[in-house]
Amino acid sequence: MSMRSTRPLLSLYRAIYTAGVVAPLMAAMLALWFGLSRPSWTGLIIAAALIGLLLFIARRRLAEFRSLHHLPGPKPSFFLGNTVDLLAGGHGGRHETLQALHAEYGPIVRLHLAWGSSPFVSLSYVSPNLYKKDLDSHRRADRTVLARSLMGVEGGELHRSRRQVMSPSLTNRRVAERAYVLKDVSSVYVDKWKHVDETYDGLQSDLRDWSVNCLSAFLFGDDWHVQADLHEYHRALGAIEEEVSFRAFHPFFVRWIFPRRRRRVRSAYRQVAVVLGAVMSRREQRVPPSCPAHQRPDDLLDRLTQSPWSSEDRVEEMMSLVLGGADPMSYVLSQALVMLSLDPHVQEKARKAIEAAPPEDGDTIPEPYVRNIVYETLRLFPPVPFSAKFTNDLTLEERGGNIPPGTVVMWMKNAIGKNPSIFSEADRFNPDRFSADSTEHDTINDFLPFGAGPRHCIGNRLAEQQCAVMLTEILKNFYVVPDESIEVSFHSTISVVPSAVPVRLVER
Repeated sequence: MSMRSTRPLLSLYRAIYTAGVVAPLMAAMLALWFGLSRPSWTGLIIAAALIGLLLFIARRRLAEFRSLHHLPGPKPSFFLGNTVDLLAGGHGGRHETLQALHAEYGPIVRLHLAWGSSPFVSLSYVSPNLYKKDLDSHRRADRTVLARSLMGVEGGELHRSRRQVMSPSLTNRRVAERAYVLKDVSSVYVDKWKHVDETYDGLQSDLRDWSVNCLSAFLFGDDWHVQADLHEYHRALGAIEEEVSFRAFHPFFVRWIFPRRRRRVRSAYRQVAVVLGAVMSRREQRVPPSCPAHQRPDDLLDRLTQSPWSSEDRVEEMMSLVLGGADPMSYVLSQALVMLSLDPHVQEKARKAIEAAPPEDGDTIPEPYVRNIVYETLRLFPPVPFSAKFTNDLTLEERGGNIPPGTVVMWMKNAIGKNPSIFSEADRFNPDRFSADSTEHDTINDFLPFGAGPRHCIGNRLAEQQCAVMLTEILKNFYVVPDESIEVSFHSTISVVPSAVPVRLVER
C-alpha cells in the first residue's frame, strides 16, 4: 500500500474524527436550545454533559502531547497525531519511514498515533528496559485476530503456562536432535532446483513453501501432509498477517468500518484453521491419549494434543507458530542469498567451512560460520522490523528523559542493526563480526531480532537452525550469483516479503 493509496484512508480518518466532534457539538447546541426555549433543566444538563465530555477528551489529548513534548519527534496533528508521518512511505514501508525518522531526530523518536491510541517512543538502540518483566508485549492488534494464542494473550500466569507446555520442544538440544527433519525438507527443494533452467523465476515462491513446510514438518511431524499447491494456504496466512499489521498503526475503529476486511480475515482464519485442525485430528486418531509415552512422537504437536486446552486454543497456537515463522524465515533466506551473491569471498569461505566440518556433524549441525551469516543477515535485514513493549504502570527513563506510563516503547531493529555507534562498518556485510574469536565479538543480543524478556520469540532456536540448514544445503550444491534482470519490490505486514529473489543458483 503506497502513500498515494493511503491518502484516501487518511482523509476518511479525518472525516470520522471531525464527525465525532461535530455530532456531539450539534447535539449539545440542540439540547441547549431546547433547554433555553422551554425552559428545561434536562436539555441544559445534556448540553453541559456533551460539552464537558468533549472538553475532557480534548484535555487528555493535549496532556498526552505535553507528556512527551520533551522528546524529539515530528509535530503531531490533533486528530491523526503522526499517522501521516508513519505512512509517508505507504503502509508497507513503515519500517523505512521509521528508520528515516531516526536519522532525522536521533536515537529516540516520539510518535503520537491517531486520537484514542497509545503514543509510541521508538528507540534505535537496545535498552535495558526492554528486559523488564513488568513490560508486556504490545499485542493489542493481535488480540483482535489471534486472541487465544501465545501471540495474543497478556503476560502473566496464562502466558507462562502456555510457554511451559511448548518450550521443551523448542530448546537448543531438541532442535539439534530433530534437525534432520529440516535437512530432509530442504533437500527436496535443492533437488528441485537442480532440474530447473536458468530462466526459472519461482525461487521466492519456493522459499515461502520451504519455510512453511520446514516449520510444519518440525512442529507437527508426519501428520503434516505437504499439499501439492500451497498458494491458497499462503494467501490465507498473508491475509491474517496483513490485518494484524494494519490494525497496529491505524485508528482503533478500523476493525469496524471496513466490513470487507473483517470478512476477508475471518475467511482466511477459517481456512488456516481447517488445515491445522485436520493436522490435529490426524494426530489424535493416529496416536490416541492411551498410547504409552515411549511410543508417542516426541514433537510439539504431541505436547499440544496432551495439553488441557480446548481444540480451538490448540489450533490457534499452531497458527501463531506458523504465522510467526514462515514469512520471516523465507525473507532471511532470500536476503542471505542476495548478500552471498554479492560477496563471493564470504560465499567461498562458508563453503570451505562446510566442507571442513566433521562428517558426522555436517548432516545436521550447521557450521558456526553459516550461523554467523544468518545473524549478519538478521542484523541488516530484520524480517520483523520493529517490536514493542507496553505498561500502564511504569515510568521508564531513557537517556535522561522520562517516558510516562501508557506509552508504547518500540525498538526499530533495522535502525539498531545499522547504528554505527553499535556496529563498526554498520553497512558492510561481515559475518565475521559474530565469530567467537572476533576482537569486537558482536552478539545477537546487540539488536534482539527475536525480542527480549519473557515475551521473546519461543521459536528463535528453530528459526536459526532452519535457515542455517537450508543455507548449508544450498552452498554445498550451488554457486549463488546475482541476477540484475530481476526487479524486486517489498511488502511489509508483520514481516517483510520480497516479490522475488534476484539471484540464480548455478549447480556446482
